[in-house]
Amino acid sequence: MEIIKQIFTDQNFLGAIIASIVFILIGFILRRKNIINEHGKKVINAIIMYVAIPCMAFCAFMSDFHEEEFLGNILILVFDFVFYLIALLLSELIFIKVNKNKRRIIGIFVAIGQLTFVSTPILKAIYANHISDVLIPASLMTIAFRFMTYIYAYLTISGIKMTKETAGKTIKSIFINPIMICMFSGLLIWLIQNHIFQVNINGTNYGFLRIDKTCPALYKIFQFGDSMATPTCMLMIGVTLGECDFLSAIKNKLAWFIAALRTIVVPLIILSLCLVLQATHLFTFNEYQLAALVIGNGAPVGAVVAAYCVNFQKEGYLASDSIFLSTVFCVISIPLCFILIKLCLTLPIF
Repeated sequence: MEIIKQIFTDQNFLGAIIASIVFILIGFILRRKNIINEHGKKVINAIIMYVAIPCMAFCAFMSDFHEEEFLGNILILVFDFVFYLIALLLSELIFIKVNKNKRRIIGIFVAIGQLTFVSTPILKAIYANHISDVLIPASLMTIAFRFMTYIYAYLTISGIKMTKETAGKTIKSIFINPIMICMFSGLLIWLIQNHIFQVNINGTNYGFLRIDKTCPALYKIFQFGDSMATPTCMLMIGVTLGECDFLSAIKNKLAWFIAALRTIVVPLIILSLCLVLQATHLFTFNEYQLAALVIGNGAPVGAVVAAYCVNFQKEGYLASDSIFLSTVFCVISIPLCFILIKLCLTLPIF
């Protein structure tokens, strides 16, 4: 009971959840009232994708480098790829009686969530005092996320075959974009900071590229962008919900099932597997890595995936309904995941 009391008196946790819900509601109301129209939605999305998230990805790596931490977080990325495969396999088994094409699309709904738009900003808000600790593994997980979203999901839903001509363009779209450029730039600085020219600041040496220490005025630019990430992402979720057809979603039993799998079953399976790895000493997780994996994979159905479905006329209504319901589920499931993680950390295996 003491741990539950600590969680519900944690001001960062309560503040993050309440603020997220409020901004989602604001976005929802503004879209319903058409104060934010379709053009406004595109503008907010552009700010998120080209300014806020890239700045957040860069700032995540402005911390001291520890080799054991790096190796652990690389394994987190590997685990994330494995968990995607497990989620796809799970949906294949559950929906075995559904025709093959639809089954694979449902599998994508179950496996791929909104890591960039939902999970990462919420993790940043909850762990406000340990931002780098939780955002470094979460940022590395975007590599797996983008591979699954922009290669596997795109090819599966579109039915397009990968060729030499399309491979280069597809890979370029994954890695040559503001988010990945800023993430890899921050990662590089984090990795080499102890091996480049050092600047002594208040008795401590820092690599000259650690601009959070060596050039705070320049770093302030990235901090401005970083500070926009969580509120704009939550606002965007509300805007997206404001476009949904409530009645259609509520009546769609399959969408309810997909939402439950995406936001409840998948993160619980991942948490269980992490506990097995911890108990058998195959891997030692810290709280932040555990949160990145569980909450990172507990986000609503991916918006990009839904856009593919609409564009290629493949289960577009199911995608829209699944996004709506899984987003509503997340308002409850993500806080519950956080509570479960805190409870698990009290087990003797940690």
